[in-house]
Amino acid sequence: MSESAELRGLLDKQAIAEVIYRYARAIDRCDIELLRDCFHPDSTHDHGEFEGSSLAFCDWAMELLTHLTATQHHIGNILIELHGERAFSEAYWIAYHRIPAQAAASGLVVSGGHETDLIIGGRYIDRFERRAGAWKIARRVGIHDFQRYQQANDGGFFDSDPRKRGMRSRADLAYLRS
Repeated sequence: MSESAELRGLLDKQAIAEVIYRYARAIDRCDIELLRDCFHPDSTHDHGEFEGSSLAFCDWAMELLTHLTATQHHIGNILIELHGERAFSEAYWIAYHRIPAQAAASGLVVSGGHETDLIIGGRYIDRFERRAGAWKIARRVGIHDFQRYQQANDGGFFDSDPRKRGMRSRADLAYLRS
């Protein structure tokens, strides 16, 4: 393989990894536009209770996430196989979700009527396609490898100054450039 082909492959893999990272930001900041931009319009999704179009998943996920106090998705090992204008990836993730006591009405599991932390570990199995020069997800399957519910205990963190915590919107410092 030529040096320029190797460089092209590295650039493609980096572009694909950036989509996976943007997905995590979009979910955690409740940024529906950024989330939708991770997927081709005809992309499909099979993750947890949801199976259907990825764009419908975006709406479904945002409806669910707006009932939570906080989320944070950590992306780990990412393996990417390039096949021309297609690529296949496996990305490990661990997600934290703070479920408020009143979220029981939204269908989330809450034990004992108190705030609950849900920690899930899994993998995204994706098929990417490069269309019009842009790599986006064409098919995503979310695999859950483990999950754990536990009573929340943060020592008052969520009662502290909100400017010193992550925001679940574009008001988060990650969006501000100074």
